[in-house]
Amino acid sequence: EILSVLYDGYKKLPNGRKLIKLIVIINTAIAEAILFDFVVNRLKRPFRSEIIFADIFSILKGTDLRKFEHYITQAERYDLFELKDTNFYDALRSLGKKRNRIHIQNDKWEEPHDEYKIFDEKSKVLSEKVLEKILNTMTMKYPRREEYHGFVKDFEFPWDRHFSTPSELTI
Repeated sequence: EILSVLYDGYKKLPNGRKLIKLIVIINTAIAEAILFDFVVNRLKRPFRSEIIFADIFSILKGTDLRKFEHYITQAERYDLFELKDTNFYDALRSLGKKRNRIHIQNDKWEEPHDEYKIFDEKSKVLSEKVLEKILNTMTMKYPRREEYHGFVKDFEFPWDRHFSTPSELTI
């Protein structure tokens, strides 16, 4: 719901462009939460009836996975989104770097230094496409068991869909 409010403000307010940073950060945080849930709760500690990939499960069982980069690495290693030959995983990493600059911290002195240039329309659209692809893949390829459905409402995109089919991706 908060994303819908932000998108409404982005579209309607005269200075709505200032909301792009929040939109990118929240879209990226949602993407990270979905990857965390999938890697940690469904691959690393799956319900007995839900061991999706036995080989991944055995590898991850003793692995400490706490950072977004770790989730991206695991998703890329096993090509969970079937996008190995695209820039999808690089796009996820790029969004992670942008998200990490939420506190205006740039301890590695990465370019650009001006946040106005980092959080622009292009990064907003990229965050939408990546999140849309993650959600489409998870619902089509790795649907959650019915008893999980009561914990979180269905996600409604507050933007016009970028992909007509869940398997499409052009970033």
